[in-house]
Amino acid sequence: MKSLVLRFQTSALVPAPYAHAIELSLNLKNDSLAYVFEMEYLDRSQLSEDEIYEEGFTMEDDYKLEGELPKVWAEELKSLIEKTEKTFLEELEDEQEFWDIEVEKTNFYPKNHPQWKAFLEEFQQAVIEQNKLENPLQITVLRIDNELTNTFNIKGFFENKTLAISKNGEEKSLPWQKLKPLLKDYYSAEFDFEKATEKFPKKTGLFINFGDEWWFELGKSILTKPSKITSWLEN
Repeated sequence: MKSLVLRFQTSALVPAPYAHAIELSLNLKNDSLAYVFEMEYLDRSQLSEDEIYEEGFTMEDDYKLEGELPKVWAEELKSLIEKTEKTFLEELEDEQEFWDIEVEKTNFYPKNHPQWKAFLEEFQQAVIEQNKLENPLQITVLRIDNELTNTFNIKGFFENKTLAISKNGEEKSLPWQKLKPLLKDYYSAEFDFEKATEKFPKKTGLFINFGDEWWFELGKSILTKPSKITSWLEN
């Protein structure tokens, strides 16, 4: 397998402005994975500009990006294909996402589509990061207890799948697979921006910053169990 085309579309139940389609063309090289990544948002003509902006989008969210990602991505793609059982659906239910993967002139619907979805989401983040549309993942955690402050900086680079954490300036690398449970705990939490602050925290507590101006305090402006965060940091 030297080339692959992946076509994806959100289910019929996903409304505009969130509904979208992706086409990803991949070519394996000796030490890299060449890509053409196209994203198109669907059915937005039924919405006004104000409605689109209110949902956090713009009028120019479609994009087409080209480039190459390192060998680690080619290896993951090969592994995913080896684990994929091909199915051939004649019709989709409304709640089903559209998948069409073309390999060596054969088109199929992957039975393990959740794994393909995870691959596609990470690949999209890598492409966005590589093309400077977004910065690499950076999370800062402050643990303030009386007079003692510990600062944890977590950096994740989707482009080359590397993860590092530093405690008070002392950095070490971590296995990439440790990032998924961390992000699941962070982003499944409920955020209350009205209780967040732009001021650097100084009082006792556990605070999180996601690379912007906002600081969230666990248990107040971000609702999740503090033990989920502290256990990850300690382990």
